[in-house]
Amino acid sequence: MGSHRIRSVASLCFALTLLPSVAISSSAEPTPASQDGWSLQDNSWVFTRSGHILQGWFQDRSSWYWADSEGRAVLGWKHINSSWYYFNSSNAMVTGWQSIGGKWYYFTTSGAMHTGWLHNGNTWYYLDSSGAMATGWNLVNNTWYYLTQSGEMKTGWVDNGGTWYYLDSSGAMATGWRSVNGTWYYFKTSGAMKTGWLENNGTWYYLAPSGAMVTGQQDINSATYYFASDGTWFTPTPIMGAPQKNRATTIQAMLNAYAQSGHSYPSGALSIGGAPTALDFFSILYDEATAEGINPEVVFAQSMLETAWLSFGGDVKIQQFNFAGLAATGNGAQGNGFPDVRTGLRAQVQHLRVYADPHATVSSLTYPLVDQRFDYVVKGSAPIVEYLGIQENPQHRGWATGKNYGFHIVALMKRSFS
Repeated sequence: MGSHRIRSVASLCFALTLLPSVAISSSAEPTPASQDGWSLQDNSWVFTRSGHILQGWFQDRSSWYWADSEGRAVLGWKHINSSWYYFNSSNAMVTGWQSIGGKWYYFTTSGAMHTGWLHNGNTWYYLDSSGAMATGWNLVNNTWYYLTQSGEMKTGWVDNGGTWYYLDSSGAMATGWRSVNGTWYYFKTSGAMKTGWLENNGTWYYLAPSGAMVTGQQDINSATYYFASDGTWFTPTPIMGAPQKNRATTIQAMLNAYAQSGHSYPSGALSIGGAPTALDFFSILYDEATAEGINPEVVFAQSMLETAWLSFGGDVKIQQFNFAGLAATGNGAQGNGFPDVRTGLRAQVQHLRVYADPHATVSSLTYPLVDQRFDYVVKGSAPIVEYLGIQENPQHRGWATGKNYGFHIVALMKRSFS
């Protein structure tokens, strides 16, 4: 009996040693082991670090990512704190130029999508409010710009659809008058370069087929036109020709104009030269001018302009009887002197003759040559009064260097004889 119990206890102990060990836990569910890095959960990628699923911005190696409140990494566009970002197929935040949906976008180094002007690689680009790179014509802050198909902002000349435009150094489209490399052009409000006739503020201009504003004498459609140095079209005033009225009426107009100038005739000085009265002076002027075929109105206006209505006061003195500043080249040079009024006026008339007449010779003059500078003039280089000014003369020749010299003479003629 005793030996039987001992064998039973021994058998029980042996049986217990054959059972597997069992861990006892206070929880009903097991705790999963932590695993750092990426894992796919419910078709979304999540990133775990130190046993925690990350949310918001985080960096893995050299790339940045953004995960929502459940740890799901974002794909595609995402608006975060007032900025747009884009995450590629690997969920990584993109930077720099990116082609998305057939459009180009630019993302800064922080990943934020750029809008507005962008200076990148010495080239300007424009990204519209959606962030898309602009091409073609774009209106930005009431100014037009042109951007190529690659997005590059253009400057300078642009041929668009057979029409020329000009973009200044800032890229802004030009309108109105614009000087380009020393040449004037006119651009419509649409920016298109104008050619042909242009009326602007009541003044006519002509733009060549190249768009350049013309000056000087131009043959247009078989007709000759004249344009001042500022491009304005004008009706030329010939130096040679008859006055508008007869001798008596023309001389009386000279006397009236002189009286209206407010100057007193210098009879004391000019009587020595044979012209004691204004009537004597203007009679001599008329006769000398018409003898050479020069319009006496031109001689009158030039004399009054050059001498400040016979008051002189400059380098030339009244005793020289030089009424047109002949050889008075400035810096104190007094110019030529003549023995009397008639000789001084004759020299002026002969000088005008050689400027106006391409065939003028000493032998063709009515009276013997008294103009000491006759041979210095290029014959026929100023057939019209307006070209007596060197600045306005197409050949850059002429009587005087002052701007609009010839036009000032014409203006005085109109006031005196109209």
